Amino acid sequence: MFTGMAMSCYSVIKRILVPRLTRKLSGCHLHTCASTCAAAPPDDVTHSWLTTVGGGAVDLTKDDSSGLAVLTLNNPERLNAVTGNMMLQLADIVNDLKDWRGGKALIVHGKGHTFCPGADLNMVRNMLDSKQGREMCAFMHKTLTELHRLPLISVAAIDGHAIGGGSELCTATDFRVMTERANIRFIHALMGVVPGWGGGTRLTRLVGRTKALDLLLSGRSIGSEEALEIGLGNWIIPTGHDVVEATAEWLQKYTKGKTEVVRAVKNVVVAGSELPVEEALEREAEQFVDVWGGPAHEEAILKSMKNKK
Repeated sequence: MFTGMAMSCYSVIKRILVPRLTRKLSGCHLHTCASTCAAAPPDDVTHSWLTTVGGGAVDLTKDDSSGLAVLTLNNPERLNAVTGNMMLQLADIVNDLKDWRGGKALIVHGKGHTFCPGADLNMVRNMLDSKQGREMCAFMHKTLTELHRLPLISVAAIDGHAIGGGSELCTATDFRVMTERANIRFIHALMGVVPGWGGGTRLTRLVGRTKALDLLLSGRSIGSEEALEIGLGNWIIPTGHDVVEATAEWLQKYTKGKTEVVRAVKNVVVAGSELPVEEALEREAEQFVDVWGGPAHEEAILKSMKNKK
């Protein structure tokens, strides 16, 4: 009975809503369309320049059975500072994750016992002219914006220091979990600059205008307890637990649903937080149509009906 009713409703929604949404959206899905709003991609010259600043790596593992990916900033000799080579690798990984249809979640962490102190100072020292600064800013702005919009539930697992660009990176995830000794520090103003990777805007939306001014202008360190109090952090990892394993376990309450539903919810929230109300409502309707009458929907209804008998 339910199957016939669901399919009937589904066909009505498809007939009425989809043509209207298709005309508006040109058939795009949220995470594909949203990425076009980011800063313009750098040209080949920028790519060539970034490749000359080597060292370190960004590693990615993906588990198709659980839908969990783990991204590791791997430059322990420089406390996981981000080099030009790592910036390019990070951009490639974000593009790879956009195409990973089986993905549900992403953990971002640093190798060893620190998260990331931002851009490598040896690189920064050699790129003080405004042209190179603009190119690097545009590249990382685009990369972290697309990371923020991925249809995956993302969390930064912070152990040790997240400073400067590292603090900006952790604002590009949906959640931030921290060890008891971890700290986040927006040190930019003390270095004579402002956030250039989108972190200032994301921080303001996370903690509000007044608190963002406090953190950005003082450059003070935010410990795990304070981060939790102001809404910058979401959970404190118990002492003695493996950072990635504990974070993966904590994530399960958000990723226990079907892959298509988890991804649709993330797309709805991204639209609601970034787009004008009318356009966000249309994107939400599109996501609804995509999952209505699908396997997860039908399974949940049948289970509910069975429990009521």
